[in-house]
Amino acid sequence: MPSGFYSFINMNNERYIEIINDPDYTVFKFVSTGRHGDLTKIVSFDEIEGRGSVFNLALGTMLFDGKIDFVTTTNNGDRNKVLATVAGIVETFIKKYPEKNVYITGSDSRRTMLYQRAIAYGYDELIQIFDIYGDI
Repeated sequence: MPSGFYSFINMNNERYIEIINDPDYTVFKFVSTGRHGDLTKIVSFDEIEGRGSVFNLALGTMLFDGKIDFVTTTNNGDRNKVLATVAGIVETFIKKYPEKNVYITGSDSRRTMLYQRAIAYGYDELIQIFDIYGDI
């Protein structure tokens, strides 16, 4: 992980540090450890067609059959640690591709609200690293 890590929740939040990325830094994997055991989380950055240099961030869980579930909530009891890890991954992606932009939204309104609250809570720290734009 890069030095100067900041999380969506709090700079001092615990995060997963064993992260594997593909060679082009568009797919990252880490293991979430919690009440439902070890779950492999996937963070992918996919270019949004027709939007220039904008990439969608998708967070999912690898299923036993190798497919990725981007919808189901795992409730593994480590939400803040997962969000802090994702924040570090976004920072890594932006450092690799400073000309790119990352679009983040939830797969449903509940998740979108969670991400909005997390960004609002850590806003003063996040704006030191990222230019943040929002939708109403």
